[in-house]
Amino acid sequence: MSKINPIKLENHVISEVKRLSPQKKFTSTAPLFYEGQVPIVAYLILEGCVQLMKNKKIKKILKPGSLIGLSEMMTNAPSKLTAQVQADTTLCFLDKSTIKEIIHEEEESDLTRLIKEEVS
Repeated sequence: MSKINPIKLENHVISEVKRLSPQKKFTSTAPLFYEGQVPIVAYLILEGCVQLMKNKKIKKILKPGSLIGLSEMMTNAPSKLTAQVQADTTLCFLDKSTIKEIIHEEEESDLTRLIKEEVS
């Protein structure tokens, strides 16, 4: 099983992701994916935080600018941790087809390079 490695994005890359993907604000705590599950989208934290947990114990708290679930989603690798979004958190969702579009863009951006590095 794969270990979750969050990617810290710079502000100009975050702006690029926001243009490409939908955003959702969570008003209460909710699971994003569970240990052993393959994430169906990658999540970019815009506001608030996401807790990474194992056996109901918090292992890490991710802050805005963190992208999680990308390599697991693209390689179909089960997650070693549970990800739980906290109340008042806003996330962007990047699905597999959006990621593939970014990879195949003619003009290579920082986001394109970052994704190619992560999924290769």
